[in-house]
Amino acid sequence: MQKKLIAAAVAGALVTPVAIADVAVSGSIRTGVEYNGSEWAVEDNYSRLRFKASSDLGNGQSAYMNYEFRVNSDTGNINTGNTQRLSYVGIKGDWGSLSLGSQWSTLFNTVGTFIDKSNRYGGLGYWGNGGGQYRMAESVALSTNIGGFSISADAQMNPGGDDLDRATIGTNIAVGGVSIGAAWQDNGSSDFTGIGASISLAGVGLSGGYTDIAGAGSGYGVNASLAGILVAYESSDAVADPNIWGHYAIGLGGGAKTIIELMNDGTDTKGMLMLRMDF
Repeated sequence: MQKKLIAAAVAGALVTPVAIADVAVSGSIRTGVEYNGSEWAVEDNYSRLRFKASSDLGNGQSAYMNYEFRVNSDTGNINTGNTQRLSYVGIKGDWGSLSLGSQWSTLFNTVGTFIDKSNRYGGLGYWGNGGGQYRMAESVALSTNIGGFSISADAQMNPGGDDLDRATIGTNIAVGGVSIGAAWQDNGSSDFTGIGASISLAGVGLSGGYTDIAGAGSGYGVNASLAGILVAYESSDAVADPNIWGHYAIGLGGGAKTIIELMNDGTDTKGMLMLRMDF
């Protein structure tokens, strides 16, 4: 009898509904042949494997998470150490979202996206003077909407440093057909200020932005896109020579595309022909 009761209890536990998060697996493999100014080589271009999940908390609230792993597709291994990928957990609702971990910075979301639209070589006008962050490790981020303004803020708190190492606030707004982003970051010694904007005119997409890092210099980038071709010019103060770069993408279907991207800084020309497949 005791064995029958135990068996019934186990069976009941197995069929009892358990609330679990919805998990999605995705990623991108990006491998190409690159000329780096002196030689040709097969190179990876930041391929990644991603796990995302969400869970309904009720009352209009939900929890979510993201794990990414950098994959070196040219050598066939997962990158370890500082992988420069995203890993965060958060809660969101009608009020906005709050997340913690390694995530896209407020600077990039509000300013950098207007300047750096590259697959390989762009971003000099955004990061060139050392201020433009892409992903921010060891951070907490908050986003909300106030009176039609999209407000974002984050704080970076590295272990072993100051309690608050960086603090950023930014906004994105749309005025007519113009999208505008602006951000300011207090990072102690070299505060960052940036602004970006984009507009579409007669089928041509125009975008660009300006950055200034106190005590380091300023930078800017402008780009134009038409029929899958994008061309950009970027510059920064005394960090690197200005460059011009561009790319062209051809969709192959099924999440696959070929991309060619070229860059010249007045001295060297670099280029990559890449096959990319997103899944």
